[in-house]
Amino acid sequence: MLKLKLEALGHPTPSEVALSNRKEFASTVLWLEDQKIRLYTIEDREKLRNLDNMLVWEEGYKKYCSDLNMPPYESQLEQLTWLVGHAIRLEYLDDPAQYESINSQPEGQTKSNGTLSQQKVQTIFNGSINVHDKEFIAGVRALATKLKVPYHPNHLLQLEAVARIVHERVAPTARHKTAITGTPFPFDKGNDVVSANDPALDYPMRILRLLQIQSLRQLQTQINETIVAVQNLTANPKTDTKLGKVGR
Repeated sequence: MLKLKLEALGHPTPSEVALSNRKEFASTVLWLEDQKIRLYTIEDREKLRNLDNMLVWEEGYKKYCSDLNMPPYESQLEQLTWLVGHAIRLEYLDDPAQYESINSQPEGQTKSNGTLSQQKVQTIFNGSINVHDKEFIAGVRALATKLKVPYHPNHLLQLEAVARIVHERVAPTARHKTAITGTPFPFDKGNDVVSANDPALDYPMRILRLLQIQSLRQLQTQINETIVAVQNLTANPKTDTKLGKVGR
């Protein structure tokens, strides 16, 4: 998704951005500032341009994050995701009319702009909490950061993601689950290509396929549990012999 966003912004080599390389990360940050964000004047970008001296760059980048009011993310992926999202927002605000005809809603549906999420949260809190209060938003952001939930401009959608993670980890059904350990499965490097002609489509399709497999496994587990429960009832019938009759 990050590569698709960089491609939408016109990055020259979005598929070659390596987050494991700090210098490559610094180069991408500089490109975003030069081409899209433009928070600083050209003269004030001197430290961000100093890619040959990473100590100087790190000093300039720390101030840059502070000036942008970026949330305190720890990983490079989270930081770059936020910067790219911020750049897209600024790109949109430069000419909103250009994107009026574009939306992700299916035909026949109206845009909600987070209204459904707001209604869900208000229902949970019974209207006793202002979900747009600064302290509430700050609390959601802080909780999302601790749980490593990616930043989203709509804090209510981010809260939904937080709730899902909490439910999966502390729900009664999750208490007896064994923690997953080991090396993650390299699903992006297998030979089972979904779309050979479009690598950008192949990656999310692999993810969706794994999610579908997980959903089917959960369904099969629930079916097995139901079968066992029914068998426990039918395998141990209780008979009242007093009701029995001999002969006619």
